[in-house]
Amino acid sequence: METLENTPIRIVIAGLDLTEMDDHIIKYAALISQALPIEKVFFVHVAQSLELPKEVLEKYPDLLAPLDESINSDLQQKIDQHFRSSSVETTIIIKEGHAIQELLRLSKIKEADLMIMGRKRSLKGSGIVTSHIARKSPCTLLLVPMNGKRTLDKLVVALDYSRHSLLALRTARDMAQKSNSELHLANAFSVPLGFYKTGKSYEEFVDIMRDNARKHATVVLQSEDLPEGYKTHFLEAERGNYVDPINSFSHGLAADLIIVGSKGRTNASAILMGSLAEKLTFKDSDIPLLIVKHKGENMDFLDTLMRI
Repeated sequence: METLENTPIRIVIAGLDLTEMDDHIIKYAALISQALPIEKVFFVHVAQSLELPKEVLEKYPDLLAPLDESINSDLQQKIDQHFRSSSVETTIIIKEGHAIQELLRLSKIKEADLMIMGRKRSLKGSGIVTSHIARKSPCTLLLVPMNGKRTLDKLVVALDYSRHSLLALRTARDMAQKSNSELHLANAFSVPLGFYKTGKSYEEFVDIMRDNARKHATVVLQSEDLPEGYKTHFLEAERGNYVDPINSFSHGLAADLIIVGSKGRTNASAILMGSLAEKLTFKDSDIPLLIVKHKGENMDFLDTLMRI
């Protein structure tokens, strides 16, 4: 199996939409900067229009200052609260246009390693359309929920030992070492439908599958240079539903971040994530989710987009 290179995360694009969610994204960007070798964060807001209607300007002449300057000023105050003492360089970009297209264009132009987006459930407004970004982003994606914890004490990696999940593991390993976090590896397994043909009971086959998973983990992980104290957990999944056990385990552990690998497909008409990553993306969860991608794996789509 070909090993994927672990690209350092240095350049970040954070999508803002001028709602309450922005405060959480900015705070989390500052937090994650302490666990990753981040050098620069571009805070981006894409508006459909930055022009005030003529009728409004005539009625309220005090609003003559360009709207983008007003937005910039408000965002800068919030960013300064969390990055003033940081060595990370921050830049605000305000653009007009279609949010998805502009963010994807910027991710290519700025050669971003990570995108940070809000993970909304009940806040007013739809915000940046996270689901589309998750599918099409050419780089690693961090989804920040409204009520997520602002610590990195416990990291959970959803692991199936594919090369993309091992790429996620290496990212988690580096974060854990830098932030002194607990590292938990979660591997979900399921009993095959035809288990009864072996003469074994369901419970007996659960033990067989768990033992097999444990042996496989020992072989694969011995070359991964993991920090001391990491823990591997083998979770039973019913009928191939691997998402619920990982999500339940993470909540029971009070995890601060779930990390999962994502396999991109270079097809301009359908850039899809792996099944586990996609289902975790749309799971209603208050735990931040980091979807680790092999940088550039969706670039065919972006090359097409840039020519539109």
